[in-house]
Amino acid sequence: MRILGIIAEYDPFHRGHARQIRLAQEAVRPDYTFVALSGCFKQRGEMALLSPYDRAECALREGADAVFALPAEWTVRDAEHYALGGTALLKRLGATHLAFGAETPDKERLAETARRLEEPTEAQRAALKDALGKGYGYPRALDMALAAEDGGTESLLRQPNNILGICYLRAVLRLGGGIEPVVIPRTGSYHAERIDPEAPSASALREALRRGDYRGAFAGLPPESRETVRRAFLRGRVSREEILDSLLIHRLRSMTREEAAGLPDLSEGLEGRLLDAARGCGTRNELLDAVCTRRYSRARISRACAAALLGMSRRETENAPLPERAVLLGLRRNPGMTAAWRGAEVTVSARWEAGTDLRAWRLWAQCAGMEDTLPAAERVVTV
Repeated sequence: MRILGIIAEYDPFHRGHARQIRLAQEAVRPDYTFVALSGCFKQRGEMALLSPYDRAECALREGADAVFALPAEWTVRDAEHYALGGTALLKRLGATHLAFGAETPDKERLAETARRLEEPTEAQRAALKDALGKGYGYPRALDMALAAEDGGTESLLRQPNNILGICYLRAVLRLGGGIEPVVIPRTGSYHAERIDPEAPSASALREALRRGDYRGAFAGLPPESRETVRRAFLRGRVSREEILDSLLIHRLRSMTREEAAGLPDLSEGLEGRLLDAARGCGTRNELLDAVCTRRYSRARISRACAAALLGMSRRETENAPLPERAVLLGLRRNPGMTAAWRGAEVTVSARWEAGTDLRAWRLWAQCAGMEDTLPAAERVVTV
């Protein structure tokens, strides 16, 4: 059996996502396509605009056969650990192939970079230490270390999807192989502010939706996704940034320095800078602008903020086991579907257990102005 795996956020599901699924399925010809989806919080520490179930429905209508939630302990992490958690979950569910996009769709070059990062030379370690000592953030320092070792040759670590793709390949190596990478060319710009209907950026689509430019946003969505998003907005099933801002600022202002020091992604006294900024900032964006530096990226500080809201500690995240349980968000109606993960190395369930993911759901429900019974009131999506 050939099972294609994809790790995604789909917030919202746009034409570029549909293209990736289509091209990956054409390359693999799988029996089934499984998606490991970020839940209520995403890899860069942001709260999702749309419910995990609404995003799962979009994926199912555009070609996925089953969608599973990636636990928050592996979602709200740096790219390296996010990729490891997602890849491990899919492999344990039986995935034989892993598809991802990259600006440089050269699997051999990407794989060689992944191998070098997993087996660093002394020269690379020294160059990395030097770059970090000069105040560069880890991703940039890693890029500089590889470039220094290659005599200044530009590395692949300067594009966001290349970076994540290399992390997926590193995860495959760490997990001992057994899952075949499939690289799909990434078109468009990850951070584009304007909407390219055929290759939009998810962030541009979210901004358009939040400011009420539905016509502009819908131009970048496939018809089925457009209808799901429209229905979510009509029903108020979307998170509101202003509520999240208030919750975050209150949480940070009520934390002690000792509590903040235990957050993931914070070090070298950065917790003091974060708490001081919270006392003078009124929004999450103002806070991130005040705290982030060349060394400490906006995404890193954002993840620390998400961890504060979710009660995640550095000790818990560093010692988190690889995913052992998969929450089923949705599946295609197929009598033989569940046989695809029968005997899997993870327990598949439709229920959310108490813990970080449930706390994330309650926060999402509050930011959407919905009842605290979520996600107990939700049901597995079927199409």
